[in-house]
Amino acid sequence: MKILSKRKVYLFLFTIIGVTAIIYLISFRTGHKWGGDFSQYIAQAKSIAEGYEFPGKFIGTYGSFICPWGFPLLLSPIYLIFGLNIFAMKIYVGLFYLLSLLMIFLLFEKKFGYIQTLLLVSIFALNPYFFQFKDNVLSDIPFFFFSLFSIFLIQQIVIERKIWLNKFVSYSLIGFFVFFSYLVRSQGIYLIPTLLLCQYISNRSSSKQDFISYLRSNKLGFIPYIIFVILVALINNIFPNGGSAYFRIVFSELTLTLIIGNVYYYSTLISVFFGNLSISMVFFGITIPFVVLGVIKNAKKDYLYLVYTFFTFLLIILWPARAGLRYIFPILPFYIYFFFVGLSKIPTSLFIPGKFNPLNWNLVNIVAIILILGSCMGIGIYCFRYPAFYNSNIIQEGPYTVESSNMFDYILKNTSEEDIIIFTKHRVMTLYTNRISKRILDFNQLMESKADYFVYSEHFKYFYSPSIVSQIENHKEKFKLVFQNNKFKIYKIMNHLF
Repeated sequence: MKILSKRKVYLFLFTIIGVTAIIYLISFRTGHKWGGDFSQYIAQAKSIAEGYEFPGKFIGTYGSFICPWGFPLLLSPIYLIFGLNIFAMKIYVGLFYLLSLLMIFLLFEKKFGYIQTLLLVSIFALNPYFFQFKDNVLSDIPFFFFSLFSIFLIQQIVIERKIWLNKFVSYSLIGFFVFFSYLVRSQGIYLIPTLLLCQYISNRSSSKQDFISYLRSNKLGFIPYIIFVILVALINNIFPNGGSAYFRIVFSELTLTLIIGNVYYYSTLISVFFGNLSISMVFFGITIPFVVLGVIKNAKKDYLYLVYTFFTFLLIILWPARAGLRYIFPILPFYIYFFFVGLSKIPTSLFIPGKFNPLNWNLVNIVAIILILGSCMGIGIYCFRYPAFYNSNIIQEGPYTVESSNMFDYILKNTSEEDIIIFTKHRVMTLYTNRISKRILDFNQLMESKADYFVYSEHFKYFYSPSIVSQIENHKEKFKLVFQNNKFKIYKIMNHLF
């Protein structure tokens, strides 16, 4: 088989990335889902762009929990230029996914042939889950890129010992990108033990020195940790601490039942990467023995990926909340990589006789092409179900629908900035109305809240205590309906029981 020149390989790579960019650009859906995290990231980006202290008046909404500042820092120039333009923010976040595709190629280009690596990149470029996820303004995709880039630097500099300019610059780059990964998402802290353990293993495999002697004779190896500590201290001096909340929540809610449940949940969650159909779980089950085989065969030379995956998995099983596949984005490329390694160790003829394989493709190529075709079908099904880019009048359910806009508009025009609004999506309310908002779901707590307005929506009725609406109707002397449309009711709270 003719080997592709590196020039052609990169031409194919950037064609894949370019096609992905076009597909994403024409298929962004209008608006944004209700969510909640996105509004807090934007609010913090707004505070950076406009130069006011956060949380400031948002303290009633956000309390002591502040998101890590990395993603708001990245968003702040977009907010400064475009304001609260959700479409511009989606495009911006999408750019980090395109860069992540480049990082996947650079990580694995010397592990496989170029064709297999391009196929691996294509699996991610056309993955239906990422295609759907692109409509979220969240930190997961930027973290995907920065964490992969950090791993790439560790692979290049620590393991392969390829120095960029000089050792000081090289180790400084590792320190900065490990820090910024942590600044984007607190879970990035696991890059520190990953780096330390890889330094230890790398030294052990290439030197007779013990690790302490190695560190004494290679003092520049401390640079990443020094830079990390200095930058964390600096950022905590500039901004309210948004990273420590992660660890406070973990230690306050950690139980053995939670850990066991999370182990099962995240162990099977990778199946979602292959689609949401029942057959996806079957296919995931088929991949497991090949992944295990790949790990066994390549454990010694790919220990970086295994160490990184271990620490990632260790931290997410301690986290109380479950937010789906996005929590394990950073380890997905390594799962597929070890799957490919396992496949490559199996003779293709065991599964596909030569007469059914006239092009003499190996098992990796065949399975990769099947996955890519399945992904294309998945994207097609998604577009058929949600034809937003065929009809600009279709807006996904969230703060950008006509009903939501009218509700926000009423609050902006008819309430004061000191008023407190009770709403299920309290962070979204604060972002779009510049009012303090709180989430209260129980009637008695509502009456004790000293709030001024209560916003109810049937869309969120499953959040509330069952009788809250009937109780409001039974206390008309305390609640005055001042606004109503197809989806929202706004009640002015006339007095309270203290």
